Amino acid sequence: MSQRTRRQFLGSVGSAAVTTALAPAALAAARPATVRGGAAQAGTPAPPAAYAGYQSEIYVSGMVQGVNPRFTTNLSDLEAEASKVLSRRAREHLLADAGGGEAARTNARAFHDWRIVPRMFVDRAERDLSATVLGIRMPAPVILAPVGRQRLAHPDGEPASARAAAALGLTYVHSSHASASVADVAAAGGAGSRWFELDWPGDDFDASPLRRARAAGFTHLVLTPPQPGRSWRALGPIRRAWDGPVLLTGMQTVQDAKVAARHRVDGIVVSNQRGRRRDRPVGSLDALAPIADAARGSFPVLFDSGVRTGTDAYKALALGADAILVGRPYVYGLALDGQAGVTHVLRTLLAELDLTLANAGQRSHRELDRASLVRD
Repeated sequence: MSQRTRRQFLGSVGSAAVTTALAPAALAAARPATVRGGAAQAGTPAPPAAYAGYQSEIYVSGMVQGVNPRFTTNLSDLEAEASKVLSRRAREHLLADAGGGEAARTNARAFHDWRIVPRMFVDRAERDLSATVLGIRMPAPVILAPVGRQRLAHPDGEPASARAAAALGLTYVHSSHASASVADVAAAGGAGSRWFELDWPGDDFDASPLRRARAAGFTHLVLTPPQPGRSWRALGPIRRAWDGPVLLTGMQTVQDAKVAARHRVDGIVVSNQRGRRRDRPVGSLDALAPIADAARGSFPVLFDSGVRTGTDAYKALALGADAILVGRPYVYGLALDGQAGVTHVLRTLLAELDLTLANAGQRSHRELDRASLVRD
């Protein structure tokens, strides 16, 4: 959480945080729920009624119990902290940016160029972050993006991330390059929502990974974009092997989004995957608004690339995303403290999104539009 957001929060809590009325309630909320199966696991809290409440848990736990978070609530500092505990091999895989980091820098500049315009005289004491994407009801429009080889970050790897997602009611997307099997992740996530990510296949398409994922309860398929020169022919065999919704990532132009729609893709993800290797990649946030305008609600438009904070999520939602995918931040949390670290990062990001809505005078992300932002 940024210094500015922390100051706003501390000002709102004020002296009430130390009263005997607040302390027991906050401390009770901070205690983890212990539920087996698809709900909360030991050591991870159930989804709070108001995500901003996580900050009062941290504040009161520190004041009353002397217990501080294991690592920062400033999500912008996560990469630097994680790099201290990751091995060289893990840093090379999880921290290195394709294309020399230019795509990451371009994405960061795109977020920086938009500023939030607050509304006045709006009752935003209660906020609603719920969303429904392709039939999946979500407590917030936040999805865990596919990240491969997570055991390089922590021995518990993907199952720990899946457990954290399920405990918070969030959807977890499993990478086909994972260090854990779909069966292991399904057992860890229980009844939690889970999607499966697959690279666009070549001529030697093998349907067995899709069959295993479907049998393990994965409901949606996320396809990475094809290499240059590949055709749409592979989509036919994929459709025959997968009877659930199919989303395509890597969308950067209105033209490509329209082509995907003509091929009856169920949803798209705006990202600079593949395109990040170009000499001067396009910031994904810059591509989002035109694509969302062209879609006009005809199919879901998700966003992935460079979301690091709740403020970033707010901006992507205001520019037309139906939901956002978060990748590296939760893996940094995994590296720093396993499943508890993933939970801490996700709850911090959700709290920051919730507080950003409140500070901007918004009751729900569904009320956001282009007028919610101004560009430098």
